[in-house]
Amino acid sequence: MKSNEKLSARVFCGVLVLMCSGAIALAQNASKDEYPKVEVFAGYSALGEAGSRGISFGPNSRVGANYSAEPGFEASIIRNFSKHFGIKGDFSAHFNNESASGPITACTPACTTVTQGFQLKTRVYNFLAGPEFKARNSTRFTPFAHVLAGVAHTSATFTTPGPTFNLLLKKSDNSFAMALGGGIDIRASKRVSFRGLMDYNPVFVHDSTSGTRDLFRLSLGVLFH
Repeated sequence: MKSNEKLSARVFCGVLVLMCSGAIALAQNASKDEYPKVEVFAGYSALGEAGSRGISFGPNSRVGANYSAEPGFEASIIRNFSKHFGIKGDFSAHFNNESASGPITACTPACTTVTQGFQLKTRVYNFLAGPEFKARNSTRFTPFAHVLAGVAHTSATFTTPGPTFNLLLKKSDNSFAMALGGGIDIRASKRVSFRGLMDYNPVFVHDSTSGTRDLFRLSLGVLFH
């Protein structure tokens, strides 16, 4: 009996060890396959424009400026359906308030050019959505890329209070827009990563200089997951 009891105890211990080893392996595999179902990003954003053609306020009104803006922010929410694929909803806002003095030309019908002060305010709001692809791995660094599309609201206001010319020009537009790019997430903890991203943000503004506004967004912030 004693030998049988010892054998039974050894068998029981062996089975227990195997069960524990299997549980640990399953836990490791589950951990390896885990991914956050929802992620939220918020951060600072700057907007630049390449090849600006100026801003048109009508057939005969135009200023030699663009929609570039350093102050801004971007926020997004990502619903992940797997380790490598999710759908992102993205919003960004960029603001530029410029005051300067320069040459202003008016033709009524003879053309006159004077130098006086002016103010220019521009706004760009992006409402975009689309897929985001992540290269999740065992390191702290996760590269990602996205293809987003939606609507951009742009507006511009130009004022010059005189003394020679007193002008107020305004325009606003809702246009098709995209964001093509990506970046990298650097994990700081289980719930927080730092995110840096850059994308090409074409906006198809409707005006007399019709065509694509070639905008670029650069954003830095925190990703919660």
